[in-house]
Amino acid sequence: MTLPNSFYGGPPKAGSSWIFALLDAHPQIFVPRGKYVQFFTDFYDRGTNWYESFYAGARPDHVALCDLTTDYLFVPEAAERLAEQIPDARIFFSLRDPVERDWSAYQHLLRTGQAYGPLESEIETGHRLLSGCSAYADAIERSWRLFGRERTKILWFDDIRDNPQNVADTLHDFLGVARRKISPSNSKARNVARVARNRRLTAILKKAAIAMRSVGMGQVLGWMKDNPSLDRILFSRASVPRLKDCPAAWTFLADRHEEEILRLEALLSCDLTKWRQRP
Repeated sequence: MTLPNSFYGGPPKAGSSWIFALLDAHPQIFVPRGKYVQFFTDFYDRGTNWYESFYAGARPDHVALCDLTTDYLFVPEAAERLAEQIPDARIFFSLRDPVERDWSAYQHLLRTGQAYGPLESEIETGHRLLSGCSAYADAIERSWRLFGRERTKILWFDDIRDNPQNVADTLHDFLGVARRKISPSNSKARNVARVARNRRLTAILKKAAIAMRSVGMGQVLGWMKDNPSLDRILFSRASVPRLKDCPAAWTFLADRHEEEILRLEALLSCDLTKWRQRP
């Protein structure tokens, strides 16, 4: 049976697209097209044969087979399923200031028609991309308990922006593959969000993407996401509102995550003073 041995345990909107591009370019690493598989969260009832089909293209020289689904470790039952199926899995996180991450996730949900209301209501009732993926300490402790600290690696979104080659070397070492010099196109985290030209259309396409992934059309979906012509049709060059220009939202999110940041500082013995800044 061919199943992945390495998993992204971090949240979305924290460098996972950069990580996907980095790993996809490595000859010793196999990542399914389309990035997300979502087996342990959304498609577990389809069985391991369905899951294995995503890795049918892996070769014997692929040392690391990766699943970059972004919420396994944030959903307790998904994490338990993963540990039961693949107990020796390697888990790596990329952590981003949760205030910035939540704002980025909210803007993404707005432009794809998955959210319509104000931030304060959507963060409590909306998609788990926003409502459940900033509890970093819980996810890390879950990984430590299920897989062990030595099989859990913490990366930082700020380091991807500031020193991407060092992050690439660290991740390659953790996955047990050769280090490689990253390409210029992989030199920065991909965190630029744009405005949808037609939210209704993007909402329809998002539902279609979910359906495509559910029937194993991840490769086609990956091609569509990387198609520049389609990208120009769907999104304008305009940028979404920046968090620093929305002080009320910044204050709301900073208040919401204050205790979480302090808890993470204690858990990882690190200084996250920058994350506690206020407008």
